[in-house]
Amino acid sequence: MNKSSDNNDDILQFETTTEDERLEILKKKRKRRRQIQLGVFIGVILLVILILLYMFTDISKVDQVDIKGEEIVSKNDIEKALDIKKDSRIYNIPVGDMKSKIEEIEGVKSVEIKRHFPNDLTVNVNEYETIGLVKEKKRYVPLLENGKTIKNLSTDLPIDVPILNDFSSKKLNKLIPELKKVKPKVKSMISEINYKPGENNQNRIQLFMTDNVEVVGDIQTFANKINYYPSISDKLERDNSGALKTPGFLDLQVGVTFLPYETEEQQKERSEKETKQDENNKTEQKKLDQALQDLSKELDKSGEEPKSTEKSEE
Repeated sequence: MNKSSDNNDDILQFETTTEDERLEILKKKRKRRRQIQLGVFIGVILLVILILLYMFTDISKVDQVDIKGEEIVSKNDIEKALDIKKDSRIYNIPVGDMKSKIEEIEGVKSVEIKRHFPNDLTVNVNEYETIGLVKEKKRYVPLLENGKTIKNLSTDLPIDVPILNDFSSKKLNKLIPELKKVKPKVKSMISEINYKPGENNQNRIQLFMTDNVEVVGDIQTFANKINYYPSISDKLERDNSGALKTPGFLDLQVGVTFLPYETEEQQKERSEKETKQDENNKTEQKKLDQALQDLSKELDKSGEEPKSTEKSEE
């Protein structure tokens, strides 16, 4: 409404003015239009100059590279993969090639590279989770969640993951998904995991915790139970030094049970019982074998009797 009324006023004013006044009004409008055009032109020129200054001066050269998220992968390896030189400019660095080279480094799962005006670069590295440490050629190396190990580690070994002993590749493949379920805080409390198969359980494992408690569990079920270890450990009776008042271990194979260690006398008694049981089993097996032999002989005899009867009838 206001705009249309203003236009109407201009028309009325234009119609009521003299010829000289009309020319003066037109001159002012043309002058104002030229000023606007000149301002736009100067603005474009300044913008072009600023762009050229940015592109061809040190302002656009990569200044700071901030690498984040690396733990087992060394920053030096990432910098080598980036291959940023003194004259590299932020607007034409090959981000795609950089990502591909970094993702080829052992332990790198994915990477994100961001450019920040005027000349900074941020590299966010996402590593594969370190499950534990395994022994290869007399030295320990990190085992990753994808089942691979880092053979050429450029950094220090991680200290908040357990050492894994005596596991075959097949058993490790079963253990890895279970260890991924363990909370980081609890995982840092596990100092060692040993593969200890029993007669009735080929998935039996033995864990030693950082508070000197032994835990026995099953590869396929221990993860969910061990996550409750902090509260379970708090309920165990300890002396002033922190040692268990009753030496024993936690059994997580079926439920959650604390079992005291056997005394020498109990071990001897159990050994004698097991030996006696083995002897009884051998005796019973011999009796069974003998009974089967006797039965076989009886069957052979019964098979021969009809033949002899037929001959006598002839």
